Amino acid sequence: MHATTGLLEISALLVGGAFVAVAVCARFGLPTIAGYLIAGILVGPFGFQLVADGEDLAIFGEIGVILLLFTLGLEFSLAKLIEMRRHIFGVGASQVAITAALTSVLLATLLSMPMTAAVLIGGAVAMSSTALCLKTLSGVGALSTQQGRIAIAVLLFQDLAAVALLVFHDAALGSSIGDGAVRFLIGLIALGAALLLARAALQALARWIASTGDTELAQLLALSIALLTAIMAVALGLSPAIGAFAAGMMISEGDARNVVEKEIRPFRDLLVGIFFISIGTQLQLGGSIDIWLAALGWLVFLVFGKAILVNLILRFFGETKEISWRAGWILAHGGEFGLMLVSVAMASGLVPPDVGTPLLLALGISMLMAAQIVKSAAKEN
Repeated sequence: MHATTGLLEISALLVGGAFVAVAVCARFGLPTIAGYLIAGILVGPFGFQLVADGEDLAIFGEIGVILLLFTLGLEFSLAKLIEMRRHIFGVGASQVAITAALTSVLLATLLSMPMTAAVLIGGAVAMSSTALCLKTLSGVGALSTQQGRIAIAVLLFQDLAAVALLVFHDAALGSSIGDGAVRFLIGLIALGAALLLARAALQALARWIASTGDTELAQLLALSIALLTAIMAVALGLSPAIGAFAAGMMISEGDARNVVEKEIRPFRDLLVGIFFISIGTQLQLGGSIDIWLAALGWLVFLVFGKAILVNLILRFFGETKEISWRAGWILAHGGEFGLMLVSVAMASGLVPPDVGTPLLLALGISMLMAAQIVKSAAKEN
């Protein structure tokens, strides 16, 4: 009974804290994501310590991100993804490579940091928040705008790059990077082949359920497809979010897509909210003046540096000045994969705490700021 009581108390604290924080943000015209992050900061181990550990929250939050990527996949078809290949593998690859390379060189030159640690930090800085961007873009109806499509394309490549960076991290600890890369490619091919084989059956099942009008069946189908594909992706050495996105694409054609998306949205929104609360619990706002000065430097680099870099890359690829700046500001913040990479690298001893701690702080603050920045940049005049 004690464990149950503890769980009920934590749930009440989280829901109550999130309600108050989101209500305050709504009153002042701020995005709900900011409220969730603030709630996480306040109830977490670095706030009032009402929740000792955000790890359990992160598990529920990851399910929310999986569902978010699944519903994003519903908006795409394979043909549309192929049509976006220039932005995914052109703009996305350029953004990740240049940001990571520039950051790595600066760290190796100015701080004499080992190149392995510098590359991991550079990769973390290159990441933006897929969950934050998608939720905000969807909220303002900007997913179908040019700047929205470009941002999504870059975020998709970032998710792929995050998996590759984790392979690189493991290789730095002694395993073979070549073996890791081979496993990654084999896993990607295997997942694609499995989903292509199941595509017709999944679409037929979705259409049948849509014709019955049974909402419970539609909910169970959507949850089953998203979660089982995510598990399959993890087993193949891939990101669960990438697996869920691919599954969404497989049933993205026809009227069934609208039914599945409608029924899964309440689960998605609630769990994505928990995800951002879990991110907030990781943000340590205390610390010395030196940590805050370093965090401020990282914050300027994350926001202004990335906005300028994305703008320049898009101008090189022929986009207009307005679209380039809008997309640049949408991506000008840190992300959950960046937080994860820095945390993992610090835990393994590859990244020293005096570098990782202020960077984690800057990544979190940038996400807190990003909700409003993305909203402003995404809106059409």
